[in-house]
Amino acid sequence: MNVLEEILPSKLFEILDRHGICTPKQIILLSFWDIKKLTSLPNGDIMLLKNIVSEYLMPMCNTCDKLLEQEDVYKRVTTGCKPIDNILKGGFRRGVITELYGESGSGKTQIGIQAAAFNWCEGIVYLCTEDLFPVKRFDQIKTYLPNYDSTVDYGKHVFVEHVTEPQDLLSCIRVRLPSLLSRNKICLIVIDSVAAPFRVEYNNYIQRAEELRELAILLTNFAQTHNLAILCINQVTAAFQEALDVMPALGLAWSNMICNRLWLKKTTINAKLDQEICRSDNNACLRTLSVEFSSELPYCVAQFVITQRGVHEV
Repeated sequence: MNVLEEILPSKLFEILDRHGICTPKQIILLSFWDIKKLTSLPNGDIMLLKNIVSEYLMPMCNTCDKLLEQEDVYKRVTTGCKPIDNILKGGFRRGVITELYGESGSGKTQIGIQAAAFNWCEGIVYLCTEDLFPVKRFDQIKTYLPNYDSTVDYGKHVFVEHVTEPQDLLSCIRVRLPSLLSRNKICLIVIDSVAAPFRVEYNNYIQRAEELRELAILLTNFAQTHNLAILCINQVTAAFQEALDVMPALGLAWSNMICNRLWLKKTTINAKLDQEICRSDNNACLRTLSVEFSSELPYCVAQFVITQRGVHEV
């Protein structure tokens, strides 16, 4: 059935159909006088026609009250670390892409693994593009979870895939991931790292930009459709600026597609910890996580350490 036939009075629809105006797009694009010239409708009927079609096509608007209600419904995905959750207002936001970047050894993968361990019951997809999934580290962190039970299989809802080539990654996102999401409840997708497949010797940078754009669009659609969070771990490259030593890899083609960017740094400051909590790591290096840009978060910095029990406050 024609859309106009459903939303317009029957007399108006018959007149429009007789004069070849069959779609809402035509009514929007044709001017007031064009419609009058074609149909000879009275001015009041044309205004009614325009208003009905405009209201039908108008996207739903959100008020601040509705957005606050959504915050309660769409619970964030915790990182398992209180200082990080505090600056993220509870954890990784659902429906958007969050990028975590930093130098090698700064602890990016540790945050991804801990997020997977703390949210295992809600479903995790972990895509590895560099090394294999660190099962031993996951097993170590899970023993420090609240209410840990050795009889529970904490990897039951953690789905791991190892891909190294750009086309393999896109194929996984296009084909296998939709099938998985249709059969399982997932709260977080981690890509560790998004840069590795695309930092090979690329001669066609236009193609690389197109593939990155397709990847980001697919991930964002999954995040919004299935109400899940996306964490993309990124590498760094040298920055030719006086203020910065490093900057995120993949350039503007990728930067314009993400919503939140977090910068992880490892300092040379030793944080003295309670020996009863971390007997073997009583002098772990202090690390900082800062919000570099975000559509919802102010600039702020969290301090924490990484020990055998995972990522936690000092």
